[in-house]
Amino acid sequence: MTPILHHYPPSLFSEKIRALFGYLKLPWQSVIIPPIMPRPYLMPLSGGYRKTPIMQIGANVYCDTEIIARRLAELAGDETLFAHGFAAERVARWADTELFRTTVTLNFREEALAAQMSQMSQAEVEAFQQDRAELSGGAPIVAGDPAAAEAYFLSLMESLEDSLQHEFLLGERPSIADFSLYHCLWFVAGNEANAELLAPWSGVRAYMGRMKSFGHGEFTEIAPEEALRIGTDAAPVLPDDAAVDARLAKDLEAGSAVAVAANDYGRNAITGELVSWNSREIVISRRDETAGAVMVHFPSTGFDVTQA
Repeated sequence: MTPILHHYPPSLFSEKIRALFGYLKLPWQSVIIPPIMPRPYLMPLSGGYRKTPIMQIGANVYCDTEIIARRLAELAGDETLFAHGFAAERVARWADTELFRTTVTLNFREEALAAQMSQMSQAEVEAFQQDRAELSGGAPIVAGDPAAAEAYFLSLMESLEDSLQHEFLLGERPSIADFSLYHCLWFVAGNEANAELLAPWSGVRAYMGRMKSFGHGEFTEIAPEEALRIGTDAAPVLPDDAAVDARLAKDLEAGSAVAVAANDYGRNAITGELVSWNSREIVISRRDETAGAVMVHFPSTGFDVTQA
């Protein structure tokens, strides 16, 4: 089945996956979702997962770009994206967490905030702020002072400019580290005030151009109702290596009722029965009164599993 990406255009983590579709030359289907809740046609599939994007393949739903990227590499038969192992994966994780928080904090500089809010009505601003407060759930995404974030970002750009010795971070072909770095830089460039922070670094801008050149691949737009119908009509597919690692699961086993939740923000738990849990992936099965049987996939890193 063709992958379906539930996303919205300004979402930086969605850009990471859109760029991956382009690089891997995988056809996909696009469902544009609202940037804020509610998302009535997506919630029956995801069980209430709040972050963006979400990828769907039939009745299998993938939450978080780490597990989405791995699944796309498998579909494309690509053995290079994760070939650098620990080095690339740690850089990717740093970019998706620490650098992400820094780039979001940059948007709270006075000039950047003005540029962002000028494109929204007062009602839209208030609704967005309320939604993000609920998403953070007491764990603020913005950490630190915007001026300190600016200083840190400029220091990082200087270091990156000096260290770009190849076409990409770790060689002549991109790795998962590049896509995680790129979507943060893309987010900075998307704000008129923040984009000025990239102006002095010609090497960094050239690197971004190489990443941008992959495009988003071939995709077709479908309605959210159609994506829900596809999920409802399909049967979930069990992973080939489905098993529960007792070292990770402790007292839990296959079939246990569990709740899976992100451990940073967007911590609302998704409940179901444990299907598989290994060092890379957590899989649960759930039954929704609208979508029927669904299997939801999460990365093992960044998520907690508890007995429901």
